[in-house]
Amino acid sequence: MPENSTGDDLNSVLIPQQLGINKYGEGMQLLIWMGVFFGCFILAQTISGIIILSHYKQASIQVIISDTGDLNVLRVAQMLASLLGFLLPAWLFSKLKSQNVFSYSNADIRFHPLYLLLIPALIFTFYPIIDVSFYVNKIMPWNNWMKDSQKEYKAIVDALLADKSIFVFALNFMTIAVLPAICEEWIFRGTLQKLLSERQNIHVAVFMSSVLFSLVHAEFSGFLPRIILGMLLGYLFYYSGSLWLNVFAHLVNNGTQVILMYLNNLEIYKTDLDNPEMPQIWEVIVYTIAFMVLWYVFYRSSQRNKKSNFVTVD
Repeated sequence: MPENSTGDDLNSVLIPQQLGINKYGEGMQLLIWMGVFFGCFILAQTISGIIILSHYKQASIQVIISDTGDLNVLRVAQMLASLLGFLLPAWLFSKLKSQNVFSYSNADIRFHPLYLLLIPALIFTFYPIIDVSFYVNKIMPWNNWMKDSQKEYKAIVDALLADKSIFVFALNFMTIAVLPAICEEWIFRGTLQKLLSERQNIHVAVFMSSVLFSLVHAEFSGFLPRIILGMLLGYLFYYSGSLWLNVFAHLVNNGTQVILMYLNNLEIYKTDLDNPEMPQIWEVIVYTIAFMVLWYVFYRSSQRNKKSNFVTVD
């Protein structure tokens, strides 16, 4: 797929300032974003809860997940929660910002096929930094916040991933990898970061959207690693100018975890994703150098593509 990225600068020119909510200041637009997002998020959780209660006749997660053969309704409820809680507000807010839902969030911009190889390599070489941040997170005061809900969340994920059926694996891949990649990237990078970057320094926009991205997951044992991963995704979006590149990167990260857990269940490859090993110093150094080289290739490639495809607007 040839890249057709023109970057955030051109996109901002293409959005008339008087269109939709653009006539309001940044603070008011941010409040509107929060209203749309949290309104849809609460609606999604409510509908998801009703579906779960209607089928399982109870709200006890421990009882529900005790029967791992009857979790497909839970998976469907989670899919709907992703669609209604993340994708719906992203589309609604994009519509308020622009007549074209896809253009505002850079969802109409493709990326170069080179990135199909480059992005997985970038994420793989970034993992040691994520692992180090996991250990740093352990000594932070927030690590034990909402501990009971974190245990419940982990129990749900473990139960969903426990089945060895290839059909269930496909459902898990859709539930945990595909839909979150599309829905979460559209709302946090495609709308929130995009909105913040209109007035704020891009580094501030990336950081703030990454913090909220991590907070919404309400899983504080991985709070810092998720912020760092979110910042990587934020810069990928900023420099590539393509929402779909971010969706692919998010999919690679989540999909890898689903695949590794499935292989672990089949006893083909043993892994413990909840307790990654602390990388050796030499591993951090080597992988970081490799990441920097790959990032330079990505950066130079993205800048060349932006310049070659930039179109001036009268």
